[in-house]
Amino acid sequence: MVGAGSEVRSGMRDLRSIFLGLAISALAGCTSSGLPLLPPSPQVAPEPSSLPAAEEKSLIVAGSPTEVYVQLARGMKGCWFGATGPLLQSHIFHADAEPAAKGGEVEIVLQERDVTLRDQRGVRAYRVRVTGEPSGARVTMIAHKMPAQLVPAMGKDVEAWAKGGSGCQLAALFPPPAQPKAETAAKKKGKPKKKGKPNKS
Repeated sequence: MVGAGSEVRSGMRDLRSIFLGLAISALAGCTSSGLPLLPPSPQVAPEPSSLPAAEEKSLIVAGSPTEVYVQLARGMKGCWFGATGPLLQSHIFHADAEPAAKGGEVEIVLQERDVTLRDQRGVRAYRVRVTGEPSGARVTMIAHKMPAQLVPAMGKDVEAWAKGGSGCQLAALFPPPAQPKAETAAKKKGKPKKKGKPNKS
């Protein structure tokens, strides 16, 4: 009887081991809800709402939106987009302005130059909005896709121009253009030669 009892107990242990192994296998292939596990999904780009917001800064200046726009356009065209302007080759200036009778709201947009497009207007990089306020005009600067090291200088330029001032902080961050070799050679050619001491015979 003792031998039979030990065989029964041994058989029970074997059955428990088998059931335990089956249970572990089943759990390895299912979630807690009993559904099969799916392979991990590939990583996707974050939704636009989860991307970092564009850097924005605003100030209120004296004058109407139309007057402030004229000052800003003059400054940008003369400094940023002048003959040797730092943004002339890389960006495009575009502005939309309402008539003064309709409020004169203005939006200036700087877009990356994209030569693969017909009008070359690529991604929006920097935006300046001018709207009317009871005390003057609100100037809002929004940096979408400008190098971070340029944004503070651009903000100082916009602030100065909006207030009727001058200056070109952005250009100071760029090295001056190299002079053409022909011009340098012409300058050297025009210099008078130093006269040597006459030889005594």
